[in-house]
Amino acid sequence: EGSDRGRSRSHSCSFPPTAADYAFAVNIRFWVLLALAVAARSFAAAPLEFVPGKGRLPFSDWAGPALPIWYHAPAKITPDTRIVFVMHGMARNGDEYRDQWSDLAAKYGFLLLVPTFGNADFPGFESFNYGNVIGPDGRRRPQEQWAFTAIERIFDQVKRSTGITAPTYYIYGHSAGAQFVHRLFFFLPNARAGKLISANAGAYMLPDFATEHPYGLKGSGVAEADLKIALTRPVMVLLGEADMDPNHRPMPRTPEANAQGLHRFSRGLNYFKMASEQTVKLGVPFGWKIATVPRVAHSNTLMAPHAAAHFFGN
Repeated sequence: EGSDRGRSRSHSCSFPPTAADYAFAVNIRFWVLLALAVAARSFAAAPLEFVPGKGRLPFSDWAGPALPIWYHAPAKITPDTRIVFVMHGMARNGDEYRDQWSDLAAKYGFLLLVPTFGNADFPGFESFNYGNVIGPDGRRRPQEQWAFTAIERIFDQVKRSTGITAPTYYIYGHSAGAQFVHRLFFFLPNARAGKLISANAGAYMLPDFATEHPYGLKGSGVAEADLKIALTRPVMVLLGEADMDPNHRPMPRTPEANAQGLHRFSRGLNYFKMASEQTVKLGVPFGWKIATVPRVAHSNTLMAPHAAAHFFGN
């Protein structure tokens, strides 16, 4: 009986839809999609709630995959609290890097953030070490998909969530994280990093347009104007003086990497020297510094105190 009534109604409404019907349907669809987009955006941009001490929060307010952020927060976050990003190494072990920096965060009172770029979403060197800038086709990805852009977006959301008013952040990377960090100002010359430390990178993107990316700027999309800005920014190349094993397993051993030096220590010295020479050629002031740490090899744990001291005094 219900089926018969259903068919009767169907037959009685079989007139062809009018232009007004189409317009109504389109409007409904538009408002539904808009509501879904607003809801998704609101969910993605939900405030990050930091509890004192160690913790982990998700971050998804950017165009790339969701990122876990391992953190250490001070007992009280104030508008003057500094934000320090620490970039993990090739093991993508953000939790371990957070633990290695937690005592320093407590000592100096900063908010420590270790965003973690996992292998599943960011496989290989190109996706993390090199910032996810160049796609498999050799072309630049949209800037909103760059891993560097994620740092800027995290900075914005953390400030909104905490009331921190600092105009800049500090950022440090060790090993693979140093490869990430030393490229930041080249691809994002106006990144809001107030201090940047690249520690014990295995190889470098040289400030040289004759050398192919990722070992130089040729084909990277970096322009001379970008290079000029990058060379004036507050960068420190931090090197362990004992990081001199020419056969250390994670260190890149390609011909291009080997041309930079026999080991990480020599490669870092050569990188800084080339950058200094470029400032003379380009006629720009040199904003970079270099520092070495005696008796330390390839160890984030032993490099971290020296990096924190550079950030906060001494």
